[in-house]
Amino acid sequence: MTKTTLIVGDKVRITNTAWTDGKGGSGFSFGDIVEVVEAHRNGHWPIRAKNAAGETGLLGYNEIEIVEQPAKEPTAPMTKSVLDLLRRKGAITSLEAQGVLRCRQLPARILELKRLGHKIVTELKADPTGQKYARYHLQQAV
Repeated sequence: MTKTTLIVGDKVRITNTAWTDGKGGSGFSFGDIVEVVEAHRNGHWPIRAKNAAGETGLLGYNEIEIVEQPAKEPTAPMTKSVLDLLRRKGAITSLEAQGVLRCRQLPARILELKRLGHKIVTELKADPTGQKYARYHLQQAV
């Protein structure tokens, strides 16, 4: 794995032999998916992780691959407003975003949200006059 910054809550798969933290745990096995409970900045190891049984262990960055990272919250005010509206309504169009939020670049804000890890699906539609438009749907975690 290339060095990257992990945060607490990330899910990683073990791709190499791991060792325990010396507290009597049985350690992890190849292929296990574990949750990061402590990670150091700038890709320095070790990473403390726990498995489904609650056992913790230390891992090096060269022993894991990222499986799932939770979506990050946006910091830009308009992007944050778009996400809030999507969470309230479930779906939004550019016309709605412009009227409610004064957001004139909804596709750009949607792209920012996707890059932050939010699952947004684009549905292409046409109004009664034949004018095409996109409706963006936020996929909620199950």
